[in-house]
Amino acid sequence: MAFSDLDKSLLTSYLVSFFLDCLFFGVFFVAYAITIWLLIFHDRRRRGHIKSLDKAQAVLLSVMLVLALTYVVLDVAANVHAFESNGGDLSAAEQVFSVTNPKSLWGPKLGVLVTQTILADGYLIYRLYVVWGRSLAVVVAPTFFLLCDAAFGYATVHYQIHPEDNHPSGAPASLSSIMTTAFLASSLATNVISTGLIVARIIRTNNRVRDIRVTSTNRWGSSQASYLVDIIVQSAAVYACALVVVLIAMYTAASEPLVVLGILPSLAGAVFSMVIIRSRLSSAASDVHQVADLRAHPRMAHQPQRMASNFSIVVSREVISHEDAK
Repeated sequence: MAFSDLDKSLLTSYLVSFFLDCLFFGVFFVAYAITIWLLIFHDRRRRGHIKSLDKAQAVLLSVMLVLALTYVVLDVAANVHAFESNGGDLSAAEQVFSVTNPKSLWGPKLGVLVTQTILADGYLIYRLYVVWGRSLAVVVAPTFFLLCDAAFGYATVHYQIHPEDNHPSGAPASLSSIMTTAFLASSLATNVISTGLIVARIIRTNNRVRDIRVTSTNRWGSSQASYLVDIIVQSAAVYACALVVVLIAMYTAASEPLVVLGILPSLAGAVFSMVIIRSRLSSAASDVHQVADLRAHPRMAHQPQRMASNFSIVVSREVISHEDAK
C-alpha cells in the first residue's frame, strides 16, 4: 500500500473513532438523564426524601459524565487542529494524531481515561461487595488489582506527559508501553473477577429460590432470554466484554493502537447507568407485597413467609435481597 493510501486509511480510522466517541457519549447522556430522574426526582416524589446511597450514586455518575464530556471536548480540539489548521495536508494531519505529538492531547485524554476507569472499576467492586452480603473477603483480590490499576494508569499518564522519562538507558522497551499494558491488564483482571463473582452469586441465588412458589398480582419470574439479559446488565458484563474487545483491537492494530481507547470513558458511564436503571426499575416493580408459600419447602417452613417491598427471602439463614442487585 502506498504511503498516501495508508495515510488516508489512518485518518479515516481517527474520524470513525471520533464518531464512536460522540455516539457513546450521546448514549451515556441519555442513560444519565434517566438515571438521575430515577435516583433523585422519582424517589423524592415516592418517598418524600432521597437516600444517601442514591445521592452518592448520582454524584458518581455526574463526575463520570463530566469526565466523558472532557474527553469528547479534547477529542474535538485534536480533530479541529488536525483537519482545520493544516489546510488539507493529510500527512500533517496524520502527524497531529501521533501519541508522541503533544498536539494530540493524549496526555490529558489518558488522564481522563484512567480516572474514569478507576471510578468504574471501584463502583463494580462496590456492587460485588453488596451482592455478596457485604462480605469483605470477596473484594480483596479485585481491590488489589484496582490499586495496581491506579498505580500503572497514572504512571502511564506521567510518561505520556513527560516523554523524556520514557526511555531509560538499558530498558528493552518504553516505560509508557509497559505501564499501559500493566494498566489494561489490571483493569481487565478487576472486571473479570468482579463480573464472574456477581454472575455466580445471581445464578446461585436464583437456583436457591427456584422452587419457591410465589403468588402476586404480578408474575414473578421471566423467560430464559430476559433472565440472561438481566444477568448481563446487572453484572456489568458488557463493560468487561468491551474491555476485552478494545484490548484485542489495541494490540492487533498496525499503527496508533491507543485510538481505540476513546470509547471507554462514555461506555463505562453508560453501562453503569444501565445497571442502576435496571435495579431501580426492579425495585419499583417489587413494591407490591408478595406472599411466598414456603410450607412445601422443608428447609424453609420455619422461616417468615411475608416479603416486604425490598423483596427479601430468608434462605438457609442467608438474606437474599433485591438490594443485592444494586
